[in-house]
Amino acid sequence: MEKTESLEKELLSLMGGADNIVSVTYCATRLRPTVKDRSLVNVKKIEALNGVSGVVDRDAGLQIVIGLHVNEVYDAFMKVWKSNASTDINDMADTLQTGNEKRNLFNDFIGLVVSIFSPLLPLLAGSGLLRGFTILANELGWLSTESTTNLILTLAATSVFYFLPLLVAVTASKRFDTSPYIAIAVMGALIMPGFIELVQGDGGNTIKFLGISIPVFNYTSQIIPAILTIWVQSKMEHFMKKKLPNSLHMIVIPTVLLVILVPVVAGIFGPIGNYVSIGIASMVDSLVNINQIVTGAVIGGTWNILIMFGVHWAPNTMVVIPEVASTGKSALIAYAATANFGMAGAAFAIFLRSRNRELKNFSLTAITSVMLSGIVEPAIYGLGVRFKSPLVAGCLGAALGGAFMGAFNVVGNAFVFGGLTTIPAFAGPTLWLYIVGLTISFIGGMVLTLIFGIKDPKAEMSASK
Repeated sequence: MEKTESLEKELLSLMGGADNIVSVTYCATRLRPTVKDRSLVNVKKIEALNGVSGVVDRDAGLQIVIGLHVNEVYDAFMKVWKSNASTDINDMADTLQTGNEKRNLFNDFIGLVVSIFSPLLPLLAGSGLLRGFTILANELGWLSTESTTNLILTLAATSVFYFLPLLVAVTASKRFDTSPYIAIAVMGALIMPGFIELVQGDGGNTIKFLGISIPVFNYTSQIIPAILTIWVQSKMEHFMKKKLPNSLHMIVIPTVLLVILVPVVAGIFGPIGNYVSIGIASMVDSLVNINQIVTGAVIGGTWNILIMFGVHWAPNTMVVIPEVASTGKSALIAYAATANFGMAGAAFAIFLRSRNRELKNFSLTAITSVMLSGIVEPAIYGLGVRFKSPLVAGCLGAALGGAFMGAFNVVGNAFVFGGLTTIPAFAGPTLWLYIVGLTISFIGGMVLTLIFGIKDPKAEMSASK
């Protein structure tokens, strides 16, 4: 705990102090602060801090790689930031000045996605593993697919996707600073049995509201309508709070929001989100179907690069999670998992060949992180970015594994990170092919790292002869 407290105090100081910070979010391994003046941030000193694996410094986005205990650092950081800030930290975002800082819309989008989906990661991973174990039990004949036990376990594992609009509504309401209870009520109307009856199947239907024809679809498992709706809700709620006397807030605001937003999301945001989701899914299917071997190789080979720049959340949230929610499977999850094992193989090569005890210990930590948690950032930043050749080797190894999986149509059943502990999420006809693909990635990353070597005196390791 003392180590965490020391780290967040140093981070606060090296980011220019409490009043230079606008907002802070976090994902699986990283703190993602937004600051007013980037010139006050000492990136080199932050990178050198004990407990920081690396820093991604890109345009308007700053990402500090912490590791698996990032949530602890985030909680401690928020307490210190709040106690040292001269104004309420909830009002900081309103003070952001563009000035010399050019806002990057893509970085803003990634930050938005991370802040909305990060709180849901444990739930998504847990439900995915439960679904995987249930399927595995079915495959092995331990559990009948006709049993009520199987039904209850399946419902427990899949409820998160059915009610995903409500979960996203809650996290989005926190991001946009609006009422989570109203958000749940608004999105809940669209997954009630009465609304589902109006839809009349997955193809949608046309109904009339106040004499106006509007298209409606099944919005269970949809995320885009929820994000759009809660953003509009926040704007409306903030506006009404400023214009209406406090005595009317409790009655008028919820009533107005429900009356306006439910029809709006049903007839406008819902169809927009549905069409966007269909378009993205069709595009991905087209790319995959062109040549699955090439697709697997490209995704496997480039996924660590996406992670390195922190942009992997775009395909995760716009493609993978919706695909799993609607179809119950995704090939992209399997392809992305090869990236983890490619880097784990590279780390294992360093562990075997390096004579630097500190580097060997770190390599072992990086391997453990991948195998047990599916978290690859320590290997990427601590070894790949630092020495370059392990990153290249890991990506090439992953490309080989991805190509193999593509050749045999390997798929995953849930949104999980690739690791030994998440293998049950790939239970099914292609389970063993998935394991072979991971093995190819691991061996490829290891062998290529041994061949390339590391031309750094501190590593005490050279290319294989």
